[in-house]
This record gives sequence, structure tokens and C-alpha cells, in this order.
Amino acid sequence: MAQQLVLLVNLIGLLLIELFSADLRIVQNVPSTMAAGSEVRVTITVNKGSLTGFAKLQLDLPPGMTATAIETKGASFTFADQKAKFIWMALPSSPTFKLSYTLSASPQASGNLPIMGRFSYIEDNERKTFDLPTTTVHVTGGVVAPVAEVTITDDMVGDELVSAASGAPVGTVPVAVIDRADGIAPMQGQGGVSCTRTITPVTEKEFIVEVTVKKGSLRGFGKVQETIPAGFTAAEKSNDEAIFTLQDRMVKFVWLNMPAKETVKVSYKLLANDNPDGEYRIDGEFGYLLNEETQKAVTGTSKFFIGPKAMEALRTEVAEVPVPTPAAPKTADPEVVDLPVVTTTPEPVATEEPARTQRASTGSVTSAPEKGVTYKVQVMAAHREVGRSYFVRHFNYSGPFSIERHEGWIKYVTGSFTEYKAARDQRVAYVQAGHNFPGPFVTAYNNGTRITVQEALLLTSQQWMP
Repeated sequence: MAQQLVLLVNLIGLLLIELFSADLRIVQNVPSTMAAGSEVRVTITVNKGSLTGFAKLQLDLPPGMTATAIETKGASFTFADQKAKFIWMALPSSPTFKLSYTLSASPQASGNLPIMGRFSYIEDNERKTFDLPTTTVHVTGGVVAPVAEVTITDDMVGDELVSAASGAPVGTVPVAVIDRADGIAPMQGQGGVSCTRTITPVTEKEFIVEVTVKKGSLRGFGKVQETIPAGFTAAEKSNDEAIFTLQDRMVKFVWLNMPAKETVKVSYKLLANDNPDGEYRIDGEFGYLLNEETQKAVTGTSKFFIGPKAMEALRTEVAEVPVPTPAAPKTADPEVVDLPVVTTTPEPVATEEPARTQRASTGSVTSAPEKGVTYKVQVMAAHREVGRSYFVRHFNYSGPFSIERHEGWIKYVTGSFTEYKAARDQRVAYVQAGHNFPGPFVTAYNNGTRITVQEALLLTSQQWMP
């Protein structure tokens, strides 16, 4: 009798679990077939019921397929190592919501390719997982649509490039073959969208690459994609509200919803590393949606040199004029040596060693790391150290700042806050005050070691704010 009672209790428990699991439903409308070299829009419907807090949706894509986010419902999106991840610090409040992404099949993809996924969440302080049904997509290994070729002669002008692009089928990009030059010519996309690129040398091996997109009133999804030379690395400099990623020589700036302004600009720092001196090139394009169809505007090929030839275009900066103080004679600022190379890329990993020293702008040294979780605002990073007068002249900023040294970088940070909101408000205040820092962004620390802001928010149970 007792054994039967135990079995009955266990059965009731299993039924309760099944009833609760039934509240969580995730449906992904992946097409059963698609052609090699094509892309489709995939929608995921998540019925989460009353679930709240942290969650992650991970999709495991087979080789030959890639994913780009369109609608994330507040999640951060990454795609790396064939894994597409949507991560929420806090799930949307509505019981049901929809996600969408672009699924692309490479021209070499073929056969039955499986897509697997899982939804992880926290409930009652326990991590739980919901496995999505495996979806199989049959990719037909057809021939990629032929690419139009146009020969440009000396008596032809830019209008022919525009007309050639306008007549291209949706989803293809015509390639212009230019006499006496190799590479891809810039081409305007449907709707009058165009993009240009400038490459400015900073040193013989460092460059600032800026891409300007003239999009008019276009909104919604947009993507700047740049192919950099082998052996080079890139770091984000300015994103104009886009998400920056770098993978397999591909630099991407992705907007889920582009800003309302007619022109957007993004930039990144390009590092040659150990590549030999010589000529190199960058190719790129801007992808966007127009009337629910994928379109492209071609940035084209840009050539540049590394080594002594790069220095020919390098603009030198005159040393800073000393800033006098009322009670002392004019003295040169010994810290300012030249215009530093700036970057605004937050470190996404939590494996950094504590900064060896932190020196305030007055020259004092802080030997002991801070305790607990703290937030700061990084306003600039460079390879050389500058003084207060540099900040006054370039950013009209005379407030305090600290210097952190790590792996050859000098990072300039301000403030120390125990609440993320206070650091975020300080960042917003810098922008509203017009200081024009190359950033800024919020950084986080645990006992002096830099960690991701997401980790800090979890440790302190605080809410992220845009």
C-alpha cells in the first residue's frame, strides 16, 4: 500500500512538471528547402508564460549556414562558431513574443542540414533547459545566379555604374570590371542608397577606416560588411548605434533598426600586425531591406599600403601648447607626446588581469584594487599617455580621470560607481555635454578585475538600461 502511494505521488509530480512545461512553447518557422547562396527570413515565436529574468536562446547551425539578427526583442545577439545566441538580462514582459533573423546558405552548401536549438532560463534559482525540435533544411546545390559584368571605359562616367546596379536582380550584386584596374567598383543600390570608404593612416601599420552610408529615409535592418586582408585585425572605433563583430576577416556593423538620420557613419581601427610591407585592399558592401527584399550597395575596393609608403600620407600633429596655471610659470606637459590612437571597443571577456597601476590625472598612484563590483566610464584608450591639457583641448574636458595600463593599452576611465545606473547616467551626461569622447561606454570591475557589464549586473542583481 505504501509503495503504491509513493508511485502515485511521483506520478502526480510528473504530471505537474508536464503541465508547467506545456506553458513554454517555442516554434521556429524554418523553410524545408532553400537554394545554395540564398537567404531567408526566419521567425521564432516564444510563448514563455510568466517566465522572467535571465534567459538564452541558442541555435546550432551546420557548416555552410550563418545567421544575422533582425528582431531580438531586447536580447543581445552574437553569431560565432556556428552558434547564434539571443541573450536577455530580463525577458520581455509579454507572455508571447517573436524573434526574427536572416538565415543564409553559402554557395557551397548542399544536402540536408540540421538546425538544433535550446532555450535556457533561470527559475527558483535553478538553471533549466528547453530543447527545440531539430529542423532539417534541404539545400539544393544549384549554381549561384550569374553576376552581371560591365566594362567601364574612359568615356564612361559614374552614371553607368548606377544603372548597372539598378538593373541587377534582387539579392545579386553586379561587378564592374574597370580597365587597367583590378577590384570591385562602387555601385549604388536600389532606392538611391550608396556608401563610401576612407582609409586614414595613423602609423605605418595602423589605420582608421571609415564607412559612410547615404541611406536617405531608409529604416529597419542594415549591415555594413567589410573584408579585411588576411593577417589583419580590427577594433571598433565608432558604431553609430550598430552592433560590431569581427570574424574570419569579416568586419560587420549591424543595425536592427537604423537611425532616422539620412547618413550614418561607422569606423574601425585596422592593424597590420606582422604582415610585410606592401599593397593591400579592403572590399565591402552595405546590405539592407527595401520593400521586404534584400538589397545591396557596393562600397567597392580600396587599396592602401603598409610600411614607409603609408607614412607619406600620414598627417603629423604639432606638439601641444603648454597649459599655464595662475600660480606657476608655463611649463611643457611632459606626458603629451603625440595624438594617440583611440579605440572605443569594450573588452567582452572577463579574463583580464587587474590593472598593474592606476594613476590619477594628478600623478598619484593607487596600489590597492577596489573591493566588490564597481562601474566606471571609459572615455578613451590609446597606445601613448597624454595629460590633462590634451583632454581640455580636444574634448573640452577638465575633470578628473584615471589611467589603467593593460597589454600595451592606456585606458582612460572616470568615476567609480556601485550602481550601473549612476555610471550610465554619467556616460549620457558626457554625450549631452558635447565632450565628443571617442565612446564613451560603461565598464565593470569585480575586486579590481575588469569583467563584462552583463556579469556585473548578474552579481549585483541590477537592471540594465539602454
